Amino acid sequence: MIVTPADVPHSWAVPSSGVKCDAVPGRSNLTSISVQREGVYYGQCSEIHGTNHAFTPIVVEAVTLKDYADWVSNQLILQTN
Repeated sequence: MIVTPADVPHSWAVPSSGVKCDAVPGRSNLTSISVQREGVYYGQCSEIHGTNHAFTPIVVEAVTLKDYADWVSNQLILQTN
């Protein structure tokens, strides 16, 4: 995953997958996770850099490779229409 914020620093965290990645405006940070089963995983910004930043939701949907490939294909079709 490439993590880049649009506004202020964030600390992207999904505790159930053991990942936390700092995000600094103007820079890209790279991290990866290994998901053992499909599902939806939740996290939040774990740093407070402004009003309500501790409540910034993060949702990761883990799908099969086939489902992901189908999604990418559909996105490409939507962009060409």
